[in-house]
Amino acid sequence: MRQKLKSLWLTETVHLIETESGRFADQDINRQVRAEQISLTDRIVMRATMLSKQNGLYSAQKILLRSVKFSFVLLLLLSVFLGSSLALGALSQNPINLYWALFSLLGVHLITLSIWFGSFFFFANFGGSLLIHCWLWLVKKLSQKKTVQQLIPAFVELFGSRIRWLIGFVLNLFWTVILSSSLLVLVVLFSTKHYSFEWQTTLLSSDTVIALTHYLGYLPSLFGFEIPKDEVIKLSEHALSAGEVRSSWAVWLLGVFIVYGLVVRFLCMVFCGVNWLVSCRRITLNTAHPDYQILANQLQPLFVKIEDADKFGSTSNQWYLPIHSIENGEGVFLVAIDVQESWHYPEFVSFLGFLNTREQRSKILDYLQLTPAKKLLIAIDTDRSPDRGLLNFIHQLINKSLQTRIWFINQGKQYHNWQLLSFQLAQPDWLSEDP
Repeated sequence: MRQKLKSLWLTETVHLIETESGRFADQDINRQVRAEQISLTDRIVMRATMLSKQNGLYSAQKILLRSVKFSFVLLLLLSVFLGSSLALGALSQNPINLYWALFSLLGVHLITLSIWFGSFFFFANFGGSLLIHCWLWLVKKLSQKKTVQQLIPAFVELFGSRIRWLIGFVLNLFWTVILSSSLLVLVVLFSTKHYSFEWQTTLLSSDTVIALTHYLGYLPSLFGFEIPKDEVIKLSEHALSAGEVRSSWAVWLLGVFIVYGLVVRFLCMVFCGVNWLVSCRRITLNTAHPDYQILANQLQPLFVKIEDADKFGSTSNQWYLPIHSIENGEGVFLVAIDVQESWHYPEFVSFLGFLNTREQRSKILDYLQLTPAKKLLIAIDTDRSPDRGLLNFIHQLINKSLQTRIWFINQGKQYHNWQLLSFQLAQPDWLSEDP
């Protein structure tokens, strides 16, 4: 499966999960996506891919695809075994009852072909096969993790009725392998053993058998598989041992088997495979969906207008454009988290501001997303408890700078708890030191 389809599959999976369970915590991921100058569809897909890597969906998809490939190989090997067994069963008696052998070789194939055709046309809106519903039901019963459970429904939602082409390709591929291995065994057995052929009937006359033999042999005869002569057919009510008779019946049987069995399945396989490939290239994300429209507003390209330019070490108001890697960071900054604004910061540093409100924190993260810092010193008031929200925000700041240190501005009530976190510590002089 192409990477584009895998990404769209993950996007649809994330969409289904968020529809049922609510939005993921995606503020920092959205910020990273907004910094990229790409199309709306690519931004939505990029967000979904990053969320998938964060919550395990990405690895779950890889495991699922690996399992599908492994089971596919096992089924191919099983198909070879079934095909060989089919041929051995049809030729298990000597003399061979012609029409009973023909039914043994093509009966199951024709029955399953009829069932597939019926499901293909009458269940097109349900993926083209009842098998997909059995598969979905089984996945929901066996899967305990909700995010993984949504992979299969998301696949069905994304591909819709196109799935019938995939199912048709896989089923007909298996039957092509089954019939090919049967044909190989038939040729080997006919080439290495003496077989006599006969037809038996209670209700039908010999003329009816002759006519039936001609009807079945007409298409194969167009490809060079000759039909036995009428005299041979009539005399074959009892097994004949003449070499020419045996050879003519073997050629007729192989021709009917190839044309009505192997060729039919091969053409169906090619037809479904080509339609699957063509239809997959037309799959796009439906950005007109209301959920994606809401998401589009939150993923607008990120531009930060700096009003107080001197405060950020700049000389004029400007728009900052995206920088894609923290390795390009040049700024050397100090920030203060949950510190009273009456606190006096060192005058020789570039102070980005107090980060005490959600708006202030969001603005500074946007700024650092676009202009990553080379060095970032985070001032902490240790009277403040190191709760999960604060630690998560510090982690986001760390990801926006090439080098990050923590500065405890006091030894407050929570100083001991902050020390247990093993942050890399520094004083303001660190900002002016050469790396």
